[in-house]
Amino acid sequence: MKMKKYEALTEQQAIEMVKNELGMDAIILNIKKIQPKGLFAFFRKPRVEVTAAYEDKPVVSKEIFENKENKNEGSSFNKRMIEKSAQDTKKIAKQQQTIDELEKKLNDTEGLLEQVMQKLSVSSHNFDSPRKYDNAMLQFFYEKLTSQGVSSKISEVLLKDIENIEDLDNLDINLIVKVVYNRIINILGEPKILKVEKRGRQAYAKNVVFIGPTGVGKTTTIAKISSQFIFNDKLNVGFITADTYRIAAVEQLKTYADILDSEVGVVYNSEDVIEKINEFKVVNDVIFIDTAGRSHKNDENLKELKSFLEVIPDAEIYLVLSITTKYEDLLSIINAYSKITDFKIIFTKLDETSCLGSVLNICYETGREISYATNGQNVPDDIDVIKPEEIARDLLGSR
Repeated sequence: MKMKKYEALTEQQAIEMVKNELGMDAIILNIKKIQPKGLFAFFRKPRVEVTAAYEDKPVVSKEIFENKENKNEGSSFNKRMIEKSAQDTKKIAKQQQTIDELEKKLNDTEGLLEQVMQKLSVSSHNFDSPRKYDNAMLQFFYEKLTSQGVSSKISEVLLKDIENIEDLDNLDINLIVKVVYNRIINILGEPKILKVEKRGRQAYAKNVVFIGPTGVGKTTTIAKISSQFIFNDKLNVGFITADTYRIAAVEQLKTYADILDSEVGVVYNSEDVIEKINEFKVVNDVIFIDTAGRSHKNDENLKELKSFLEVIPDAEIYLVLSITTKYEDLLSIINAYSKITDFKIIFTKLDETSCLGSVLNICYETGREISYATNGQNVPDDIDVIKPEEIARDLLGSR
């Protein structure tokens, strides 16, 4: 099956668009309200986006038939229409990219300065609580960072060099914002996304394994990432699940796989996974492997997981963590899993918290690379590559 999105002013209009174009057999997967963005968002009405799944059937353009006078002319016209459509699509995409880049530049440090100045005027008059810094600006930034979950130690690191500047009382706030903003981005680092290519002459697929505690959303995260590879990159994807302990876990993955027109293999031990990988690797570009949730406090479970991972050739491994977990527990989980394998981190449930300080803390304390973040249950929409710039803005209280 394939998926397609439709936008309209109302839900009814969007569904009518689905019926008119895809027919009555189309399946509505998701309906969500889209709030306007950008400089003129205030003047635009919200829209409704409907995601529908449908069977891919060849469609012949009515316009081609109406304009075709003979076989040769029809073929030529068809070619021109395809070329024009491709050109228009590229043009629209380029225009939208330009608009997005301009809006991002306008919303970056300039917006930070205005909001920081407004909050600073209030913060500078609040002397009730113990103060870390005598300087009002430094105290404001310190309180803002710690209120967002950034540890006191890391907050001090971010402000360390500024504290030593002479004539601090006359320091331009613009400089403080830029220094702290850039240091946050440097600590977070460049997100490491999953890269998969067509097999070409290779006779094997890329193996990608997801590990982590129970209930963090590993299976849903797999469905979101795999959807992007299937629909955007046109890759062949296979699924393997070793999560046979959780009720309905296998059925959940099979449901996603049916929608994505992919195959699922269920394995119970290391021998099973080797056999299933050998079966899938010759027909897929990438194999996503789901594992059962393992407690970081159970050494026996972690030992079993280590043995399971060791038999998977050239595996790229992602540790999935919920941002709603206490920072101390997150650190304990990462340290425990670090003893059995190497991995990158995916954070889930960003929509369930307003404090993202743990992301910065984890990057600083562990040096682990971050990759994706999820912010809802909708498949495939609610996932994106982590954006350090947005996290920096959140931590400084500008969003």
